[in-house]
Amino acid sequence: LLESQKLAFVYQRKGTKEHNARMGRILYFQWHSFMNAGMERALQKLEIAYDTFFYTFTDWEKDEEFCCRFEKKLISEKYEKVLSVNYSPLISRVCEDHQVPYISWVYDCPIHIREHETLYNSCNTIYFFDRMQAETYQKQGINARHLPLAVDSEVFRTVYMTPVSVEEQRKYNTEIALVGKLYQTEYQYYLQPLTEYQRGYLEGIIAAQLKVYGGYLIPELVTEELLLDLNRSYAKASGDKVQVTRRELEYMLACETTGRERFVILGLLSQHFKTALWSNEKDERLTHVTHNGYADYYKQMPYIFHNAKINLNIALRAIQTGIPLRVLDIMGCGGFVLTSYREEIAEHFVNGEECVIYENLEDMYAKAKFYLEHEEERQRIAISGFEKVRRDFTFDNALRRILG
Repeated sequence: LLESQKLAFVYQRKGTKEHNARMGRILYFQWHSFMNAGMERALQKLEIAYDTFFYTFTDWEKDEEFCCRFEKKLISEKYEKVLSVNYSPLISRVCEDHQVPYISWVYDCPIHIREHETLYNSCNTIYFFDRMQAETYQKQGINARHLPLAVDSEVFRTVYMTPVSVEEQRKYNTEIALVGKLYQTEYQYYLQPLTEYQRGYLEGIIAAQLKVYGGYLIPELVTEELLLDLNRSYAKASGDKVQVTRRELEYMLACETTGRERFVILGLLSQHFKTALWSNEKDERLTHVTHNGYADYYKQMPYIFHNAKINLNIALRAIQTGIPLRVLDIMGCGGFVLTSYREEIAEHFVNGEECVIYENLEDMYAKAKFYLEHEEERQRIAISGFEKVRRDFTFDNALRRILG
């Protein structure tokens, strides 16, 4: 952190006079997020004058200490804009009070906040990687825009080119790797107070969504009638203490569907290929999967993506169209990616040339088997994907757009 702040101090004075006069100085809010290093390197390369403000929230929507400290920083100097990875309601409130433009770039889908009131603040410009999410918020009158995510391949290269021990290298060398959650949810807990019919209805929603790879059915299938019916059961069982909102129910169903898909895929592939999972979650039923625990984004993840023969991206079902950060990170590490279908992945990348997209479970298994048996093809695709993201999905290009 101190080194980062020192760099920020140096580079805020390094911008050209012409550029700084036009752009003004930016306050870049940092937390322990993905993309931090790529964002800051791009600010430096573009010679954009900026300061950093690092903080770890106790609560993203209620933190008086943060508000006081951030407001003091904001008014201490005349900042042209505030910039952050992911959207912070608290930053928006402070910026709205002082009429300072606030630009955020969100890599979560859905956006992880409880209350949406601050999204309507006039100071906001919010960039979403998922086009459908951006369009949905635009229709609600929110200043939402669409921007695919980015990757800095040099940040990862410095990591995976660093030698590691023989023992560690063995761990990273696997046929198939998945880095991410198993999405173990509280779904079963929420089923308990429900009637047999209600449980069957929710199971039907999950079953329908599991069969569809090119669309997101859950929002349409969660009707107002269903929501009212479920909440009557929850109210009765809890003495009116428990209710579920539409957003909470939709997200829980999306996570449960994704969790089941990941379980089935890992179970199937691990029966035939050397399969490793890097996650802070574990499922004892996946007896043939090597559980390696949590992987640090900067210290371990690049090794995994670079060394695994096939990297899986099984996208969260709530991501309707967008390119998940995981896909770009894999390619940015020179890794081969086998990914579930999303509209924007198919739009930006040539299937079978820069990545490989599967359309269902059978297709996924067949493609995994084929590319494990055809090393030259697999390596050619990985190289092409690497070149594509290094050219078209850079933080430099993104910041030029969002900072104007």
